Amino acid sequence: MLAGIGIGGLVVGSSITAGVGTLALAGYLYRHRGSPGVPWFIAAALAISVWCLAYGTALVVFELPLRAHLTALWLLAAVWSGPLFLLFALAYTGRTAVVRSWQALPLLAVPTVATGLLVTHSWHSLLWTTFRIDPVFDLATASYSLQPLAYLVLVFTLLSAGLSALLLFETVVSYGPLYRGEAVAVGLSVVPPAVGSLPWLFGFGPYPQLNLTPALFLVHVALDSYAFVERNMFETNPTTRRAAERSAVDDIPTPLFALDTEDCVVTVNDAAVETFELDRSAVLGEPFAAVVPASGGTVDGSESITTTTDGRERQFTVVTAPLTDPADTVVGRTVILQEVTKEREREQRLDVLNRVIRHNLRNEMTVILGHADLVADRATDEAVLDSAATITDSGERLLATGTKAREFEQIRGSQTDTRTVDVADLVGEAVADLRAEFPSATVDIDVSPGTDTSLTTQPRVLALVVANLLENALAHNESDEPRAAVTLSESETGLDIGISDNGPGIDPSELAPIRKGTETALEHSTGMGLWVASWGVTMLGGDIDFATTDDGTDVSVHLDYTDG
Repeated sequence: MLAGIGIGGLVVGSSITAGVGTLALAGYLYRHRGSPGVPWFIAAALAISVWCLAYGTALVVFELPLRAHLTALWLLAAVWSGPLFLLFALAYTGRTAVVRSWQALPLLAVPTVATGLLVTHSWHSLLWTTFRIDPVFDLATASYSLQPLAYLVLVFTLLSAGLSALLLFETVVSYGPLYRGEAVAVGLSVVPPAVGSLPWLFGFGPYPQLNLTPALFLVHVALDSYAFVERNMFETNPTTRRAAERSAVDDIPTPLFALDTEDCVVTVNDAAVETFELDRSAVLGEPFAAVVPASGGTVDGSESITTTTDGRERQFTVVTAPLTDPADTVVGRTVILQEVTKEREREQRLDVLNRVIRHNLRNEMTVILGHADLVADRATDEAVLDSAATITDSGERLLATGTKAREFEQIRGSQTDTRTVDVADLVGEAVADLRAEFPSATVDIDVSPGTDTSLTTQPRVLALVVANLLENALAHNESDEPRAAVTLSESETGLDIGISDNGPGIDPSELAPIRKGTETALEHSTGMGLWVASWGVTMLGGDIDFATTDDGTDVSVHLDYTDG
């Protein structure tokens, strides 16, 4: 008897304590009512509190009518607890759109109908029959036959609670340690009450009339208190991250498609809908090739494709990336399209313009130089001869500028070969070519002891860089004995090429646009040589620096051994 009273008292005490503790937790969380999911959790906590308090009270009430009404009360609270907890889990894990849509209506419809049946339980037998007091451990436990409708409602409540736990565990798997402690605690909190309800619900065990669920809610409130009080579960939650992921996709200003393993569309962002005038729901499940018909490329790599919309061709670069699940299994891929129609059209116009200008410049300057030579041959007036010489000099400089531009354009537009060369030999060849043009100049080559002059690079580009820098050093050198020196030395990361001269130095106005990488109406360079050298070094992945000294100009070029 004492043991029986002790067990009975433990069950009643645990149920009442769980009810009071859950009510206190709901009051504590009221301060977080603006956080995602908190209102639903508070509602679920209130339902659980009523459930525990009503059942704990019912265990000491032996008057049959009141006992039946208390049973109806705790069952009413029980059928609401599962759906409300599921709505909390949906909102907490960032699925607020589901909570606010028609999909949430069934979750609320079932407990609403059950509430009506429980309130009117004394007028019908749709939920149970043969209600009677069946004491165990000196408690006013009751036995009754649950009807199919009652089983349907109660199983729905258990399934709702189970789905809540799965959603929270999914958060653990998806987001790793960020929300792990909180989600595990809340997810596990539904297990003891759910397991405790099974003997009562399905009538097995030595005391099926005793429902241990309210008493086991004491474990539930302890785990929830750990998550909400100790771990500040609502200070940071998965809603923020899920919203960020969704926003990151929708806010991308370029079209994005998510495809499954069969290349069928599973989602698109707003930019894709707007760019291709898509019906978002209609394209889901359709092959990507049918949604975005393309020609001239492929989406199997970083390629470009051409689409036709309203008779107008549009060009896109394509970048794809695999989509993997938490187990690193490839489940699809993303396709991002960046429209480059205007850029390609501008490049085409510039190419045409460059070709026309270079062609006309060469042809017209050939005519001009020919007539200048004719004038010089036939003229006797010194002023006319000087003018003819001036025309010839200017024309030759223009032709040289066009030649430099053409050489660099040819290199830039082609797939230049990358191979290992001896930079010392390459510099020697450039110096030999220039000596014929500048016979009075002295050019020295100095290789620092121990320097590895082998470099994997693009020889044509590097030769063009060296030639233009040396030509600039000699062509503008007005010294009686023009000199230039090329030094090769090894640094920690690569090869340094230094070119110095004893000329007048480069005017700062010439260097300003080179260093900025652009010309303006007020800042522009008068020659192509420095531009070609700067662009070439950039193509090689190196660095170039100009310095004007009292002795002339020092140019430093650094090329990494690992770059090409």
